[in-house]
Amino acid sequence: MTLLKNVFSEYRFAPTLFNGRFIGKIIKSVFFVILFLCFSACNPVALVNPDTYGDKWDNTYLWFKPGEMNTIYISDTADPASAEPIPNDSEFLIEWNKKDKVYDLKVTSYYTDIDFAWFTGYDAESSSEEIPWVKDGNTIELQSDKLLAPTDGDMYQISISDDLEN
Repeated sequence: MTLLKNVFSEYRFAPTLFNGRFIGKIIKSVFFVILFLCFSACNPVALVNPDTYGDKWDNTYLWFKPGEMNTIYISDTADPASAEPIPNDSEFLIEWNKKDKVYDLKVTSYYTDIDFAWFTGYDAESSSEEIPWVKDGNTIELQSDKLLAPTDGDMYQISISDDLEN
């Protein structure tokens, strides 16, 4: 090695910018900046705490009575007492057909994107089971034979969520 020591003598005086200690500080600083940005960009509490869902989702709750489809009920909260009646086919169109055990539910939103939806009449085997909606633009459709009795009096609830970060 001593033979090559003087061969590249002009490179002995390289700038100290590339000194290992300085590079280590830069890498640590960049790492902490990226880590800070990752934690400040999302709100993990909104994924767990229902009170903060509004930070990520715009939720709309709809209720309908299968026998009376001229009027549906709408609310920004999941409380049916706060729901206001609106004509079906004004902001949303809900279509309901039932033949024998198979029902067909179709929901069209005229002004709100539908990124996620839940139907209280769907008989899911577990709380993590995803409802097999068929989505076409702002229309979702569900055909199934899994049907529960209405939970809110004689009404079924559909919750529609619009992803605000999407």
